[in-house]
Amino acid sequence: MFQTQHRQAVRLTTTALCIALGLLLPTVFHVFGTGAGTALLPMHLPVLLCGLLCGWQYGAACGILVPLLSSILTGMPPFSRPALP
Repeated sequence: MFQTQHRQAVRLTTTALCIALGLLLPTVFHVFGTGAGTALLPMHLPVLLCGLLCGWQYGAACGILVPLLSSILTGMPPFSRPALP
């Protein structure tokens, strides 16, 4: 039982670090202004890493939370309204 709780705690901590990296990396890339942020898509790298390290459930949660939090905190990527017919 202890190992299961420990494993879940490690996965949650790793997911939280990947979410923080997903919010921080695009900002760092835009500060330098080299255009590398557009080519490398730095927001997606921690999400992929989280999915590989922690499993698809944690990677999916990270993939949903990172763009949502980034949009709320920095305005990028902007949320656009879907086109209504």
